[in-house]
Amino acid sequence: MMIARNRILLTLFVFMWGMTLTHGQNFIGLHKDNIAKVLRQDHPDFRIDNSSVNNTYKYLKFIDSVSEQTILFFLSDDDMCTYVRWISDYANLNDMIGMLNRTYKKNGEKSWTYSHDGKHYAVTLEEEEWYFTVNIRKE
Repeated sequence: MMIARNRILLTLFVFMWGMTLTHGQNFIGLHKDNIAKVLRQDHPDFRIDNSSVNNTYKYLKFIDSVSEQTILFFLSDDDMCTYVRWISDYANLNDMIGMLNRTYKKNGEKSWTYSHDGKHYAVTLEEEEWYFTVNIRKE
């Protein structure tokens, strides 16, 4: 029962997150203060995680402990989002691929594109040993 409920919540989350990116707010180009507000408003299950610090990159890290997902928003020197990386457990892979196929224009086995406000973005899925990532960046 608990697994079925978590699966439904995950599917709903994946769908809503994809809709936010394409039909609502595009995080790339937003100031870090706005990223936190939009994410908190649209996805209250995600919370900021300051438990680890990487001095090489400037980023915001949000985690969702329910479905074991992390979203990293990489920032420019002036705190604007330049790149989004969504890291997830393989239990979410099929739902993620389904959302990507429904939401974006597929242009390869593991790549998609979309446009927002006249700008073009690339979405790629990378499979690692223990997790997969979805990367979103301006083309």
